[in-house]
Amino acid sequence: MDIADKIRKIEALIAGAKSEGERQAAEFAKQRLQDKVIHQAVEYTVRLDGTWKKKLFVAICNKHGLHTYRYARQKYTTTMVRVSKPFMNSVLWPEFNKHSSILDKLTHEILTDLISKIHLVEEESETVIAGEIPVLQETSIS
Repeated sequence: MDIADKIRKIEALIAGAKSEGERQAAEFAKQRLQDKVIHQAVEYTVRLDGTWKKKLFVAICNKHGLHTYRYARQKYTTTMVRVSKPFMNSVLWPEFNKHSSILDKLTHEILTDLISKIHLVEEESETVIAGEIPVLQETSIS
């Protein structure tokens, strides 16, 4: 069983806990697993397309108890995280990609709707000019 499966099972235990003691035990197990992951950590530089994707990535890291940071003079859309390679490849990055594609689809739908309301047409059209545009000569009035 890989780390991703263990974390999913522990999160299911936390969500389905019938008593406070069960929930605390599951949270302690999750914390021990995260501590183990952090001890094998590698520093990753994650460069993202925009501020919303960065916020999404940081939220996913926070969900898993990971601290994100950036160094002075790094772009705002860059974030750093220390995590083990297996955890990054099997848990963090797949989860980010899943939510990122949902964000992209929602953004596309919202912008398409907004543009159609602005233009009051279904699809955006552009005028295509073939050939050269004639240059108008200035006439002076004397």
